[in-house]
Amino acid sequence: MNKSIVVFLASSCLLSACASIGLEEKTETYGAKFTGNHNTLARCVVNSLQSDSRWLIRGLQYDVRQYPGIEATEIYAYPSGSLPGTYARNSPENPDAVISYNPPVPVTHTFSPAANYSRKAAPGYSFLLTLKRTDNSTVVATLAGKRYEARIAWEKLKACSAD
Repeated sequence: MNKSIVVFLASSCLLSACASIGLEEKTETYGAKFTGNHNTLARCVVNSLQSDSRWLIRGLQYDVRQYPGIEATEIYAYPSGSLPGTYARNSPENPDAVISYNPPVPVTHTFSPAANYSRKAAPGYSFLLTLKRTDNSTVVATLAGKRYEARIAWEKLKACSAD
């Protein structure tokens, strides 16, 4: 009887120790100055990502937030089906859903200067790209998110700025 209790306790300790070992997704953060307009760069980045050949990148859905009062644009990229407002009836993963076979249209919100800028993003986004105007010809860009998606988005931003 004592032996079975010791075995049970040892196995439960081992199981709880193994349960705490998990896969952590690596994240990246980038920041730099680029030449161009924040609206034009945001449109270029989203269009480039939507036309990418990699299915994971092409399937991202975007929530684009424009803040004219502070001259900034935010791009939240969500994995397929995770964009707020995606339900079973319009989810790309549902075979019975009413699906538009066109590329996903980025949801764009424009906030007035008097608006409350504290609107929170839904959790689970792949990356957040923020473009803020610094002067007439440059913007400062910061990008934070999952390593794979963030690296590709940063490369697309650099390519859009070079154009």
